[in-house]
Amino acid sequence: MLYLRLWLTGLLVFSLFISFPARAQSISTGKITTPTGAPVAYASAGVKGKPLGTVAAADGTFSLSAFAPAAPTDTVIVSCVGYQSRQMLMSQLRQQPAVQLLPMATQLQEVVVHSKPPKRTILGHNSWSLFTSLNFYTTKDTVPHDRLGREVGLLMKIKQPVRLESFHLFVFNSDFSSVTFRLTIYAVANGQPQAPLLQKDVIFEVAGRQHGWREVDLRPYAIELAGHQDVVASVQWLQSTTDQPTSKYFGIATHLSPFHSTFLRDKSQESWRKMGANTSLYFTAWAYPE
Repeated sequence: MLYLRLWLTGLLVFSLFISFPARAQSISTGKITTPTGAPVAYASAGVKGKPLGTVAAADGTFSLSAFAPAAPTDTVIVSCVGYQSRQMLMSQLRQQPAVQLLPMATQLQEVVVHSKPPKRTILGHNSWSLFTSLNFYTTKDTVPHDRLGREVGLLMKIKQPVRLESFHLFVFNSDFSSVTFRLTIYAVANGQPQAPLLQKDVIFEVAGRQHGWREVDLRPYAIELAGHQDVVASVQWLQSTTDQPTSKYFGIATHLSPFHSTFLRDKSQESWRKMGANTSLYFTAWAYPE
């Protein structure tokens, strides 16, 4: 009886020993790829209707820790410009964090012949404030990935058909040696940004800590927008590098104004918030008289 008791005790200890490592192992990262295994760089993953989510790195990997507060029944939407979005339950993502996105079919852009020569124009806000800025850091941020996916956009009125030439933003202050952003242009419906209009992903880097205007050449993207519409042009935080562990601040100059609309959201599937401000974002463009 004593031998049997010792044998059972040893079996229990052995089973506990081999089961603890299995429980300790948990999946902490996911990856977003195409069906061929190629990484989808900087894809967004967000919980529908909530300020929860993240952005994948250049190699398609992302941290699941950003989704820790999410409920198993929450809906997660994974998206990227040029790909079909995917929806899944949070419980499914935790069980299988390898996500594949299918490329969207390439749409041929309609060729429009204009009878009148174009004129140079400015869309957006091409001046800057000495005193106020819109900062990408908030007091809620506790870890670097809190900023990933955060967006700031400005409402712009497009009166005539335009072809965009360059994009500009005014860096008010920066603690970072480099910040990578995505430029997105959204259609507007019911006063809110809706579907993105661009077919190509516009990724750009703001390098250095210098105060002033930064320019992005848009000519390689051949972006044309129809007239008689409102759009929101936004910049989304994708990644950053710094040699200072305490780096927090990156601000874009802005004027407080009840006559203009700036939109903000922390994550890709959160509802937009609107504030009365004229943020220093603008395009140079060729406008075609109708």
